[in-house]
Amino acid sequence: EEEKQDPPKTREQPGRKTEKQRRKEKEEKEKAGLRARSRLATQRLQGLFRLRSLRRALLQRDSELRRRRLLRERRRQQQETAPRRLGRLRYEDPGPEVQLSEELPESLRSLRPEGNVLRDRFKSLQRRNMIEPRERAKFKRRYRVKYVEKRAFREVT
Repeated sequence: EEEKQDPPKTREQPGRKTEKQRRKEKEEKEKAGLRARSRLATQRLQGLFRLRSLRRALLQRDSELRRRRLLRERRRQQQETAPRRLGRLRYEDPGPEVQLSEELPESLRSLRPEGNVLRDRFKSLQRRNMIEPRERAKFKRRYRVKYVEKRAFREVT
């Protein structure tokens, strides 16, 4: 068992180096320095490319944010001008009143204007949120109609 154990290693004292060994070490140092410089140069080059891509990404993000801001501003302006919901119903824009081609007269001078001025004013007030949009009130009877059979009618049947 004692034979199997390795003898303790003693540190060898470096002897005198030959000129060849010194030259080899110097060349190795120069090669290592050259490798380190080339590695540093490639890292700088990659950093430059990364800067370009980062700049491009920042410009894209900036343009996207600007586009979103413009979109938000436009939407806000449209909502300010759009009629709001005042009552139970929503404002419905009436379409333009036009005549069909069969209804048009021979001469456009004899063309009468379509529409109702009072209704147009009423719709304009609704659109500008001054009056709430409404449905026409349905006619409701206060009492039930009594059915009465007249004598004259009774004699006929």
